[in-house]
Amino acid sequence: MKRTLLILFSLSICAFSYAQTSYEKSLATQITKLESAQKSEDFQQSKDYFMKYVNNLSRGTETKKEDWRAYYYTALSLVRAEIISQRAGHASTIDETSSLAEKYISGIFVKNPNNAEANILLSQIYLLKSLNTTSESAAYLAKANEYLAKAETEDKNNPRIDVLKGEIALNSPTKNGGNKEAAKTYFNSASAKFKTYSKKSNLDPSWGKEDLTYYLSNLK
Repeated sequence: MKRTLLILFSLSICAFSYAQTSYEKSLATQITKLESAQKSEDFQQSKDYFMKYVNNLSRGTETKKEDWRAYYYTALSLVRAEIISQRAGHASTIDETSSLAEKYISGIFVKNPNNAEANILLSQIYLLKSLNTTSESAAYLAKANEYLAKAETEDKNNPRIDVLKGEIALNSPTKNGGNKEAAKTYFNSASAKFKTYSKKSNLDPSWGKEDLTYYLSNLK
């Protein structure tokens, strides 16, 4: 009887480990696809995939019920799609995008109230919102800086913090701290940090390098 129980226990451990490995491989593949996406259909595919994970998590059917990444990457797919669209010269839809993205980010904070990556993404959202309005631009920029300050207390060496600081300095009016030379300094700092920064997991975000290339090329 003991031997039978031991065998069953071993099989259950193997099944769990396989599910865990399968989950991580699948997620890692989708993260890579998202971070290299350039077309609207690519972002849509990523959003659909991660939203499915969010739904599974809410039903308790996924292996890692505590995992925040499905929420994060759903929001990221929305925000990155907006950024690429704007760079292509399309009209901003940030108000609609931010409403949905912030809904998913709130899901991150349920389990991870001090999540630096979530705060960095919120900073990105409020920077985009500031560029879409004049009446509330200063207030949105203040929120963007507020979220970055939170992220910095949680993960001060994260290169995406300097990426966002550079974006804020580059896109802000002079009266609100806008400064091209300061932006370049932040971007160079981010570039150096990317060379030494170690992610806590291979499933954690790594975006930002393409933004550095984009902005530094425009600052030459």
